[in-house]
Amino acid sequence: MNYPRRRFLRAALGGAVGVFGGCAAQSESIRRCPAALDEFVLEKNLGPLPVYRYKSSAGPAVVLLHELPGMSPDDLALAKCLGQQGVSVYLPLLFGEPGQNRIFAGYFQSCAQADFECAALSKSSPIIDKLREVCRRVGERAGGPTGVIGMCLTGTFPLALLGDGVQAAVLCQPTLPFNALFMRPIGAQRRVLGLAPEDLNRALKSRVPILAMRYRNDSLCPAERFRALRETFRERVAQIEIESQNGRHSTLAADFNFDAFSDAVSYLKVRLGAANRPQRMKLAKLEGRPCEIGPDGRWRRILSPP
Repeated sequence: MNYPRRRFLRAALGGAVGVFGGCAAQSESIRRCPAALDEFVLEKNLGPLPVYRYKSSAGPAVVLLHELPGMSPDDLALAKCLGQQGVSVYLPLLFGEPGQNRIFAGYFQSCAQADFECAALSKSSPIIDKLREVCRRVGERAGGPTGVIGMCLTGTFPLALLGDGVQAAVLCQPTLPFNALFMRPIGAQRRVLGLAPEDLNRALKSRVPILAMRYRNDSLCPAERFRALRETFRERVAQIEIESQNGRHSTLAADFNFDAFSDAVSYLKVRLGAANRPQRMKLAKLEGRPCEIGPDGRWRRILSPP
């Protein structure tokens, strides 16, 4: 009885490759920052997951969580782009192998295994506990606050990691939860953040401002989910919604958008103490208005033109 169901699931996944292609195709980020695995070093004693660091990076620590295909060339390129902006970039390997860029393998290694909860409305992925320990050790090594960037499959994870030294959270096209057969959020999945109540409460108790981004027509990260973010975190979350045609998904990696990347870097530098002046956002808005992140760590609406 299981074989037809499994065959149907594989067929559904096959039809979804084009939808998830934003996570997999080579990108502008690779053209800007072509990266090779030998530019990364496997760090020791950073917790229960293998953690790679971009060798040439320096500055405050940023933990970059990779996407569904794996720690893909696009994600390595993004790490290099970030490292060239004055932050130290750490990449935990969540599943698969470094350089992996395979939708099928990534899905079965993550959503079909015990460490990821990809469909439930209010249940956190168990791998978050491992990431919490990684972030704690990275922060101890860096000797300062840490930022976390989540993307696609890991898009809401930074919310659950706030506190204990994590003082910046960038949410890129959060995709969980989604339906495995349709390979997109459906029904009530479209309106939730895919975190257990205790992890969501952890984020609510934090005062850390949040930056979230998506492509406006991205069916994997629906508008209802961004509305839920606004309703939950109110003036703590600034949001980027990039105009695009259907098919674009990965805001900072495969479908790299330079202005969104610039906003993320500005936000991270202020939050992590590498910039001491207000930074005006290029795309991000706070409750529909242009905004800036101030050295006091808060978002502010900008009422007058530049």
